[in-house]
Amino acid sequence: MVGPLISPEVMEKTWQAVGAMQDAEIKRRQALCGKEQDELTAFVFAYLSDVAPEAMGLGLYAHLVVIEAFRRSGVQFRKLKPGRIESTWKDNFGFINELRAAGRPRAPFRLGDELSSEPAVMQYVIDALTEENEDDPINVSDDDFWRILHVLKTVSDCMHSAQRTR
Repeated sequence: MVGPLISPEVMEKTWQAVGAMQDAEIKRRQALCGKEQDELTAFVFAYLSDVAPEAMGLGLYAHLVVIEAFRRSGVQFRKLKPGRIESTWKDNFGFINELRAAGRPRAPFRLGDELSSEPAVMQYVIDALTEENEDDPINVSDDDFWRILHVLKTVSDCMHSAQRTR
């Protein structure tokens, strides 16, 4: 098994860089996500369409940061096919259900490195979804939290598995 592609340092620099981007640049990068990984981007939009609008915005923003981190890894990626995305989504039901069953609150927590192919990516996602921002509060319900986490775990696992080995 291949180790993580994204280090904690790359993840940190990426979310800071995306956070400093102007709206026009964010829109350009979002369009690039759709061009580079059209099926994966369509999956994200479809599977986040039933969460509250604010939660969807947060999920889409986190998706952009995650894809940008993979882009910055310097690795080449194959285009993901719907079958791979769907099977990864299904495989991640157990992961999400175990976390929920363990009584994980929708509050900051550390995810064991062994639980993800990309620990730094998943820690960013958890931190982004649980961050308390007094200046710009976003209320994410428990159900929306778990849905977004499931979607972005699927994105992370799919991108990890899509790396070109040659």
